[in-house]
Amino acid sequence: VYTYLVDFETTGVSEMVRMNDDGSYTVLLNSRMSREKNRESYLHAKKHIHNHDLDTRDGKSVQEIEQRTHTKEA
Repeated sequence: VYTYLVDFETTGVSEMVRMNDDGSYTVLLNSRMSREKNRESYLHAKKHIHNHDLDTRDGKSVQEIEQRTHTKEA
């Protein structure tokens, strides 16, 4: 997993994760967030990676993937 701090120019998005062409992942963390928030965001991204959410997107929107992930956590 490649991880980078990026200035998103907003606090509306805390992280982004994508699967790379080689099967590895890149997690972008918002540099405007606190260290603790970035830690939480990284762990959240790792859940998506562990759950293979990006592998099995099947046309689902980001919102649908988030909803499914949060339903599993409840």
